[in-house]
Amino acid sequence: MNMNHAQRLILSNQYEILMRLNPERADYYRRCQTIIERGYCLQMLELEKEFGHLDEATCREVIATLEMYHALKVSYENLSPTETADVAANRLDFIGYSRGHEKELADYVCFLLDEEGRFPELGKSCAMLNSELAMRDKYQRMLAAWRDCPRHYKLSIQEIRKVLNA
Repeated sequence: MNMNHAQRLILSNQYEILMRLNPERADYYRRCQTIIERGYCLQMLELEKEFGHLDEATCREVIATLEMYHALKVSYENLSPTETADVAANRLDFIGYSRGHEKELADYVCFLLDEEGRFPELGKSCAMLNSELAMRDKYQRMLAAWRDCPRHYKLSIQEIRKVLNA
């Protein structure tokens, strides 16, 4: 993080204000203030990580993943009970991304669901989502299989199985 002296002074003052506004986190803000004031570059990199960054392509991938889960549910609900008998409905539930391995992706999903109010049809909120395993690779495989289907919102049970098993 490259900052000039004026920027460091401004940020230091902001941490001072935060210490007073949030006394329960004062120790954390005091540490951040010390890092900024003294210019500890290694620890500044640590602070920079908290800001996060998702590029446009990754954001679009996450949105496409949520749209795919919506399409799977819509398609499943339009099939007869005899067609869906061998696929449990809960397999169509979006379980989220791993907070331990994919924090930025999980945070973006929370933003989309809770802040933006998107994808209410999934019936999920941020608090309900946290996969124990990293899921991005699995979701990417599922997206590739879903995109190969000719009708994204009118999938057959075979196409649903293909996407789920990707």
